[in-house]
Amino acid sequence: MCGITGGIGPSAPQQLLLDAQLKSIEHRGPDDTGTYVNNGIGIGMCRLSIVEIAAGKQPATDASEQIHIVWNGEIYNYRELRSELEGRGVHCRDSSESEVVINLYLEFGLNFINKLNGMFAIAIHDARDRSLHLIRDRMGKKPLWISQLNDGTFFFASEVRALMLARPDRTIRTDMIAEVMQYGYVNSPNSAFNEIHQVPPASVISWRDGKITTAAWWTADFETKVTIPYEEALETTKELIEAAVSRRLISERPLGSFLSGGYDSTVVTAYMTKLMKEKVQTYSIGFHSEAFNEAHYAKQVANYLGTNHHEEILSPDPALVIEKISHVLDQPFADSSVVPTYLLAKFARENLIVALGGDGGDEVFGGYDRYLATPVMQKLNPFLGLARKGLKFAGRKSIGNSRKINRVGSQLSPKSSLASRYSSILSLTQPHELISLLNPNVYSDRAEIAFVNQFGLGDLTSFDRMIGSDFAAYLPGDLLVKVDIATMANSLELRSPLLDVNVVEWGVSLPSKYKIKGLETKHILKDVARSLVPAELIDRPKMGFGIPRAEWLRTGMREMVVDTLTDTTATQRGWFISNEVRKVIDIHMAGEDKDNLLWPILMLELWARTWLD
Repeated sequence: MCGITGGIGPSAPQQLLLDAQLKSIEHRGPDDTGTYVNNGIGIGMCRLSIVEIAAGKQPATDASEQIHIVWNGEIYNYRELRSELEGRGVHCRDSSESEVVINLYLEFGLNFINKLNGMFAIAIHDARDRSLHLIRDRMGKKPLWISQLNDGTFFFASEVRALMLARPDRTIRTDMIAEVMQYGYVNSPNSAFNEIHQVPPASVISWRDGKITTAAWWTADFETKVTIPYEEALETTKELIEAAVSRRLISERPLGSFLSGGYDSTVVTAYMTKLMKEKVQTYSIGFHSEAFNEAHYAKQVANYLGTNHHEEILSPDPALVIEKISHVLDQPFADSSVVPTYLLAKFARENLIVALGGDGGDEVFGGYDRYLATPVMQKLNPFLGLARKGLKFAGRKSIGNSRKINRVGSQLSPKSSLASRYSSILSLTQPHELISLLNPNVYSDRAEIAFVNQFGLGDLTSFDRMIGSDFAAYLPGDLLVKVDIATMANSLELRSPLLDVNVVEWGVSLPSKYKIKGLETKHILKDVARSLVPAELIDRPKMGFGIPRAEWLRTGMREMVVDTLTDTTATQRGWFISNEVRKVIDIHMAGEDKDNLLWPILMLELWARTWLD
């Protein structure tokens, strides 16, 4: 695992800039650094050494020194690919993954990408035609940011903070304010700045003579479905997941797993215990709040599997934690589950360098309740107005207005399409709330329009359209950003077997009846879990990896919220209508939860103070 950076063209980075950029992302790779600078090209990397430690130095080059590469990630099938190359008469000079990548490129050109099974962001400089190729993995697990100058010079980096050093002229993209308020993140291909963009997942961007071309090299096939009995499908699912876990056990550094006690992490950890000779090291955290503490469930699963389990129940100073995380996040990000993910990674890093997790299980196998709720809510469109009136009455009769009532209430209005309904369900802040909070010169609905436009059309079922949307937006824009930033900030590599290409392609080929059975989501993966541990250990309502956000904002973060969001710096920034923000603060502090609004407002302002001011 590494951090990479570089550029090509008339103003390509020289040694001084490369060194500064690598210093800014050294948390991604504290073990080694390397650079290559020549006429019109400069590339560099900082390395977290995990596999082929002795042979894996970067930048790497071919024998003729015409090809130079830096890359971030893991190629899990590199040994098989090396054997394939040797079978074609190609000699690999050492045992590293980089040598395999270089020779695959020389042998197959850019078509080699389809052979890779892994998570990666690869930069290849080919001196033969003075080109640069940037390649990002299928699901978008490894980040890759880009920027181009007016003179054609093209920069890239693993994190935006490194590109900021190359682009002191960057300007804020104000559309992102509404986007982060609504969805909690900035989705590909955009960033918070007009001049900086992302390489989309499963894409290759090529630069030649100042011109850029972009091509998609993989897409999930939702149209072709397998027609086999359920029991056969279940056995194949088990085999593919076990093989994916096995591929991810290659490491020369300490390896373990994140274990929540939920289905996904339980499946991954159970196969690790089956495949590893030594005891699996498992890690979980919890908070001193029953609603946000899964640690006891994780402990029960760990005891059954016989792992060496490590547990930490936290009572952090929330203001200090959020202040730290605001420096970790170089893009605005308002998914509050980044907090426990960061704290878990920090805890695990005391002993581990590599961890396996259950990310992707919900998207690949249909685990979210919203996959059931969205079509139902859309069919109820004609009746939602009456339901809204009834809910308001129920809210007045109850003790205050609970978050659940507010959440349900946000959906009691007609939507023009399934795409609009799904957008609304995924939104932290509804459009009418955005209009009331944001200054008119800042408000934008472009992110919502883009979300609706990317929503699958054609002959796909509603179920596959929602999963396809998550593949395009929520998974790469939110979840995978969260785990990459939170783990790499702690110099920890996280591997996700449930996002293995073979598992993903198999998962999307399964008929929906194998993933949704009655009201049970993720049915086939839950049956895999039940075959590995007793059902009573895991059959419980989904909790999610959260924090007591509303409570924190009202207690340990109260002073931070009030001071940060109402001082002169915030009010003069002009993003929000100050009186409306003050109203939201007052309502929340009085006991009615408004954390869905306060949290993204706070994260935007903290980001601005860290990275703009």
